[in-house]
Amino acid sequence: MTNVKRNYSGKLSMFCWGVLLIIALFGGSVSGAVPGLHIKRAKAISFNNGYYILTDGGGYRWDFQYYGNVYSGTNYAYSGGMYCQINGSNFQAPGNAGWTNKAGDEIEMGPMSRNGLTISRRIKVYKDQPLARWLEIFENPGSAPVTVQIAMYTCTNYSIQQTTTSSGGAVFGDKDIGFRVRTQGGNSPPTMHVITSKRSKIRPTVQIQSNQIYVRYSLTVPPKKTVILCHFESQNRDTAAQDKLMKKFPSYKRLRDLPGSVRSLIVNMNAGGGIGGVDLERSEAADAILLKSGDPLFGTVKNSAFKVKTLLGELDLPADRIIGMAGGRGRTVRFVLLDGQVVSGEIRDPVLQFDLDGGGILRIPFEKIAQWSYRMTSEKPSDEKFGGAYIVLRTGDRLRFDPKALEIKLLTRHGLVALQAEHLYELTMDNPGNAVHRAVFLNGSRLGGFLEPETLNLKLQLGKTVSVSRDMVAQIRFAEEEQPDSTLTRVILTNGDELFGGLTAGKFKLTTDYGQIDVDPSRVKTMQFRPEDLGRTEVGMWTGSVLKGRLGKSQLGFSISPKTVLNIYAGQFVSISCPLPLPPQAARSEVEKLVAQLGAESYEDRQNASKALVKMGKNILPILKDHLKTGDPEVRQRVEDVMEQLGSSVAPVQPNMPMNNMLRFGCKG
Repeated sequence: MTNVKRNYSGKLSMFCWGVLLIIALFGGSVSGAVPGLHIKRAKAISFNNGYYILTDGGGYRWDFQYYGNVYSGTNYAYSGGMYCQINGSNFQAPGNAGWTNKAGDEIEMGPMSRNGLTISRRIKVYKDQPLARWLEIFENPGSAPVTVQIAMYTCTNYSIQQTTTSSGGAVFGDKDIGFRVRTQGGNSPPTMHVITSKRSKIRPTVQIQSNQIYVRYSLTVPPKKTVILCHFESQNRDTAAQDKLMKKFPSYKRLRDLPGSVRSLIVNMNAGGGIGGVDLERSEAADAILLKSGDPLFGTVKNSAFKVKTLLGELDLPADRIIGMAGGRGRTVRFVLLDGQVVSGEIRDPVLQFDLDGGGILRIPFEKIAQWSYRMTSEKPSDEKFGGAYIVLRTGDRLRFDPKALEIKLLTRHGLVALQAEHLYELTMDNPGNAVHRAVFLNGSRLGGFLEPETLNLKLQLGKTVSVSRDMVAQIRFAEEEQPDSTLTRVILTNGDELFGGLTAGKFKLTTDYGQIDVDPSRVKTMQFRPEDLGRTEVGMWTGSVLKGRLGKSQLGFSISPKTVLNIYAGQFVSISCPLPLPPQAARSEVEKLVAQLGAESYEDRQNASKALVKMGKNILPILKDHLKTGDPEVRQRVEDVMEQLGSSVAPVQPNMPMNNMLRFGCKG
C-alpha cells in the first residue's frame, strides 16, 4: 500500500487517469443515453378515446389515462390514482399518446419538458401477480442542478376507513416502506402502496386524509444526469397476502427486468439488489455465470479459493467469504465479499471451474466472464446487512476498518474540528456547492469543510494496516443510518450547512431600539438573521415576544455532539429554531408528568394523558422513547400507542448519549 501512497498522493493527473480507467473497466454514471432507460416501441397507443386497459396476474383491472394515472381500477378502487405532479402541475403525455413494449405488459409516455427537465413515465402491470409499477424518469440536459417538488397524488373513490403501514402502525413512519388502505362503501379491493425501502437515498413524506393520498419528494436532478422514482401499487382483496408482501417487499426481484444501469438511477428504493454497490444478477436455484458474449450458464462453482493481486497486496479469498465477482477488461475483476466488502484487482487464477448440471467441469477463462455469483441462500442473501464502518475508494474498493483507530479532523469555517467516529454517520468527499468534503453526524448535522490529514491510516478488517491518500477516498461510512433527534435546536448557515444540537453560550446582550437587554437562550424559540446587516437578528421568545436588535457578541457557541463545539460568527447564521412545543426543560417536565399519568388508577385520567401527549406533537418522540422500557405494562403500551399515533416505530431505541447529555445538548442555551 506504500506504493499506492507514493503514486497517488499529490498527483492529480495520475489520480484522474486512474478514475477514468476504473470507469472504462467497470462502467459508471456518465452523461448521455442510459441503456434500457426507455422501452422499445412495439405498439403505439392513443388515449384520446378514453383509457388503455391492462389486467394483472390477480385479475385486477388497470385502466390508464394520458396523465399516466389509473382511472378507476377494479370496482372503483381509485377515482384517479398515481398522478405525478411536478411543482403542482400534472404530467401529461404529449399528444395524449404513448406506446407499449413487445410483451404488452408495459407502457411508456413522454417525454414532456417541465422546469428544465425531460420527464417520462413507464408503467408495468405484472402478469404473474396482482401488482403494477410506475417509473418516473427525470432527465436533466442542462449544466446546473434542478430541484423540483414531486407529489404522487392518488384519490380513492370512497373515503379511506383504515390505513395499515408495513410496520403494522396506522401512520406512515420513519421505518415504513409502504402502506395499505381500505375504503368504506362499495365493493372496492384494498390498495397497497410501496413507495420506498429502508436503504433508499431519499424518503418521501406521506399525507392521507379523507379519500386523498399524497406521497411527496423534494427531488434534485444533477446536471447531465438522470434520476428515477419508483412506486408499486396493488389491488387485492386478500389483505393478509398484501400485508405479508408489503412487510418485506422484495424490490430487487420486482425490478429484475430492468438493466443495472437503470436500477442504479432509482433514488427512493433499494433497487440494485447487489452488495457493496456491485450489481450481480443472481439466481435462487444455482450459481450463475454471465459470459461477455451474453450467454448465461447455471450450475456450481467448484473453486475453493481465489488469488487476487490488489492495492493491498496479494490476497487469498476463500469461497465461503465470497458472493460473486464482476469482470472488467482483461483479468481485472471486483470480488464482492459476504460482509459487503469489495476488493478489486487482477485475478491470478487461470480459470473458473464450473460444474454444468452435473455433466462435467467447464474451465472458463476469467477474461471471458462478465460476472458470476453464488446462488442466493440464507448464508449468502441478496440483501446487504450493515456490518460495520467501511471506506469506499475511487477504485471501487469497499473496505471495512476499525473506526476507533481512525484519527481525522475537518477544517471548517469555524476552525479545525476533531471528529469522533461514534458520533458520525458518514463522510462524503464529492459535494455540491462550496463544501469540498462534508461530515454527516448521527443526529443529522451536516458540516462542510476539508478533511485532514492528507493520508489516512486504516486498520482493515482484512488483517492489514494501510495508509490511503485522501484523494483516493470517495466516502467513509460509520453507521447504518442516521438517528435524528427532533428535540434538538436546528441551525441553518449561509453555506448550506444544517446543524442540530444546542447553544452553549450563556446569556447574550441584544441592543434594541429601546435599550439593551440580556437574553437567556433557553427562553428563545427562533432567531432570524439578516446577512446584509451582520449581527442584526430577530428573536422570537417562547412567550410570544419578538425582539429586534443587534447581538452584543460576534460569535455564538453551538454543540453538535458532546465533543464537537463550534464557535460560529453571527454573519454565518441564517436561522436558529427549536422545534419543541414548550421550552426544552418545560417540555420534558410536561411529558414526564403526562407519562406518569398514563399509569393513573382512573381510566379517564389515563385517556386524557394519552390525548395530551398526542397533542404535543411528534417532536416529543425522542423523550417518549426513553419510556419504552418502563416496568409498568400499561404505561409502556400507552406510550407505544401514542408513538404510533405520532407516526413512529414502537421498537425500543437506545439513546445516542446518556440522559444528562441529552438534556445538555437539547434546545437550550
